[in-house]
Amino acid sequence: CLKKDAKTRMQAIGDVRVQLEELLSGEPDETRTLRGATPPAASARRTSVAAVGVAVLASATIATLATWRLAPPVPPSPPPMRFVITSPPAQQLRIELGDRDLALSPDGTRLVYVRADGHLMIRALEHLDATPLGGFAEARNPFFSPDGRWVGAFTGGLLGNSGELRKVSIAGGSSMLLCRYQGAPRGASWGPDDAIVFATNDPHSGLLRVSAAGGEPEVLTTPDTAAGEADHWFPFVLPGGRAALFTVRAPGGVEAPNVAVVDLSSRQRTILVRGGTQPEYVGSGSDSEGFLVYVLAGALRAVRFDPRTRTVNGDSVSVIEAVVTKQTGAAEFSLSRRGSLVYVPGGEVSNGPPRSLVWVTRGGVESPVDSPRRAYQSLRLSPDGTRVALSIADQEHDIWIWDFARRTLVRLTKTPAFDSHPIWTPDGRRVIFSSSPAGIDNLFWQSADNTGAAERLTTSANTQTATAVTPDGTRLIVQEVAPTTGSDLRMLSLKTKTGRAGEFEPLLQTPFNELNGEVSPDGHWLAYQSNDSGQFEVSVRPFPNVDDGRWTISPNGGTQPTWSRDGKELFYRDAANTVTAVMVRGPAFTAGAPMKLFDVGYLDPAGARTYDVSPDGQRFLMIKNTVGTDEKAAPPSIVVVLNWADELKRLLSSK
Repeated sequence: CLKKDAKTRMQAIGDVRVQLEELLSGEPDETRTLRGATPPAASARRTSVAAVGVAVLASATIATLATWRLAPPVPPSPPPMRFVITSPPAQQLRIELGDRDLALSPDGTRLVYVRADGHLMIRALEHLDATPLGGFAEARNPFFSPDGRWVGAFTGGLLGNSGELRKVSIAGGSSMLLCRYQGAPRGASWGPDDAIVFATNDPHSGLLRVSAAGGEPEVLTTPDTAAGEADHWFPFVLPGGRAALFTVRAPGGVEAPNVAVVDLSSRQRTILVRGGTQPEYVGSGSDSEGFLVYVLAGALRAVRFDPRTRTVNGDSVSVIEAVVTKQTGAAEFSLSRRGSLVYVPGGEVSNGPPRSLVWVTRGGVESPVDSPRRAYQSLRLSPDGTRVALSIADQEHDIWIWDFARRTLVRLTKTPAFDSHPIWTPDGRRVIFSSSPAGIDNLFWQSADNTGAAERLTTSANTQTATAVTPDGTRLIVQEVAPTTGSDLRMLSLKTKTGRAGEFEPLLQTPFNELNGEVSPDGHWLAYQSNDSGQFEVSVRPFPNVDDGRWTISPNGGTQPTWSRDGKELFYRDAANTVTAVMVRGPAFTAGAPMKLFDVGYLDPAGARTYDVSPDGQRFLMIKNTVGTDEKAAPPSIVVVLNWADELKRLLSSK
């Protein structure tokens, strides 16, 4: 069949079949019989052996030819393919807080992300639109199960209030509570053993682990403060589930974080990369080696990594020049186990998108403040209403003061740590704020005229936030996160003449979370929010004798209470995020029915108070989100790269 000479080559497969049948029949070949030199028995034996040999050879030849003719050639590996997802305004990705807001399924077919209003969206990459994924009112840090059938995410966890880790099926339905936690979430990874390794910024633990069926979390790691470790964030469980990558954060976030690996059985930890955050692993098609991918200075980098020996090999290279990266080190990228990549281009950004300040009347009429757009997070008006202290989550994350008359924005704090949650002393001369030079928020104050340096008021292992100063300026209401009772309200005496803080006094300490304590202008009442009923409600108690009574003000959910300057009204934000007013009277406390003032299209109330009321009680200073509302602002886009692992091989081939 394979002879080069066409005259001697078989011309049709039917001729081959005929000769094979003759050979297999055992009949002697006519040409051999005519030679007559071989005895019949021997000739038959040789003919039989030859028939079998030729049959085998011919069968193999036919099979080879058939395979060659019928089977297509093995195609080469497809090249990396890129495309961009830009969602319509109602489906836009949220880029704020300190979270990673998207995740790619392990098989690379689905993308889940957090919408601007905090709801989850899920999209099959083969489809044009995303669909809502229920079960989460305010989702954070989404992640997939190894089989891609479940999505996990956090809710809550701002300003010390406890949050929840939950999961929901990609087919929809109600979410399932897995566990509660303290602090803000800092990433999670679902391992093949059906356990979830996660992290928070609670200073009392590093990495934690909980069953995907729910239960009590166990502590996996504790930061080594003597070695300069402040916390452990952004875990990623390696294939096999025996170890996890994670980020080692330095105190105050001043030094660059490091990438490490921990053995989940022995708990032994090893630093892998000096300078890097949010590590992930992707295989290269070989069981022995893949790639460790991480972020440094807003760029995505990769280095060869052996998951068996847990060692890096060679030098790292920059593979994506600009990926949106938060100050926490969270970066907007995700990898599938099959080597696809999704990311949001943009490099290092603040912890929130640019926002604007607006005045809103009681009837909902809005007028803009001509301050620059910045990543505003919380605010407080000065006692005379001429200035506003602002927490801005830019690269420096400092406290700034906007002067309404002079139309100037001046930075007040200049520390390398994160400064946040400003409040004024009643005389308007000082601003009290939280700062984390050692990795834990404690209290400081500084002259509002920008003279002198910041002075420390407290030193504690617990996160602390100041929420109010009593009208006489002698006591400070402090929100403190305790390891066993969550967020409590305490009272700190202030010696204003010397600028020194006195001793703490307990105020409200329960197994539930008490936040945003505010003292009435006459100093007789304390308004605050608590979740002891199952959701946050606004209540009022006598002050300072808080055990002498309690009145619930919000009938169906409420947060962020504040008093009018004359003490005749109490304002809060209800469960629908609507600014609500309640008339109050004394000296025996009574409260009227809640009255909605205007619907809120402004920064959500998760955490510190994000609004304030003017001295005359007729206007409200609000923080307005511009994402999805500004026609000139470019919506965030998501870049999808299929078959990206092959590109990594090429980029690292010479390293």
